[in-house]
Amino acid sequence: MTRGKHIKSFRMPGIFVLGLLLIAGFGYAPAQEKKNADKKKTPTKEICITFNELPAAKSFAGVDREAVTYLILEALKAHAVKATGFVVGENVETGYDLLGRWLNDGHQLGNMTYSNQDLHELGIEQYIQEIKMGAAAIGPMLDGFGQKKRYFRYPYLHYGITVEAKEQVTLYLEDRNYIVAHASVVPEDYLYNLSLEKLGKIPDSAEYENLMNEYINHVLDEIERVERLCKEFIGRPVRQILLLRANRLNAIYLEEMLTAIENMGYKFISLDRALKDEVYGKTEAYYDTRGLGYIDMLRLSDPDLLPAE
Repeated sequence: MTRGKHIKSFRMPGIFVLGLLLIAGFGYAPAQEKKNADKKKTPTKEICITFNELPAAKSFAGVDREAVTYLILEALKAHAVKATGFVVGENVETGYDLLGRWLNDGHQLGNMTYSNQDLHELGIEQYIQEIKMGAAAIGPMLDGFGQKKRYFRYPYLHYGITVEAKEQVTLYLEDRNYIVAHASVVPEDYLYNLSLEKLGKIPDSAEYENLMNEYINHVLDEIERVERLCKEFIGRPVRQILLLRANRLNAIYLEEMLTAIENMGYKFISLDRALKDEVYGKTEAYYDTRGLGYIDMLRLSDPDLLPAE
């Protein structure tokens, strides 16, 4: 990991301090109001915020799902963001109340596979069964909250490494009117989350602030990289979709990250609006094993590289 070059440093935000206290077990407190609204640039670009592995991503050091959910939702509320979260089906039963908070706050939920397994590790029939089970786990809750649309996100953004796998899963999803939630900006937040875990649970302001600077600069640099790619490859700006994991890292640093994104001139939009950008309707032909954002997948798609039938 390297420090980004987009901006030099961030000051310690109030919700950041709250995050450290929550993670360390010091109890809840109200999040501060949205800051410096009069200093923000007029939005000229659009970005959607999404989260994977709800209600909270697994961690080697364990995770406080209550604190992660609270901090993420408070940061989203402070910036009037309506996000979409993607649920691991096997966690629905034990995380029902936490997921309900997302829906009560006006966010949307979609599903991943039932046990967060990816297409590269399972047979096609097994993978489709995982999708079915994931949908069955979250379906009653969505019905109860009146959410009619069904969204699916491929775990690890693995869309398939063979033509057959990609086509069969795509047909299954299309037949059931699933909306596939692509992502364009995919920071390496899991690596930074590991760095955060190594710092321990006792707050040390200098270490935590240094990591915040490095991580948020990384996210902003990745947004800028994808924007440059869009201009070069697509020929125009694209409505971006940011993929974040629902982990301790993003719970603590989200409020300051959203402020930084706003200061780049971005307006936060819904997933539905983002997916209306015609770029997400283009067919990709990417078959490598690494999960990438959709713009990168399109750029790397090449008919000459397709695997033999």
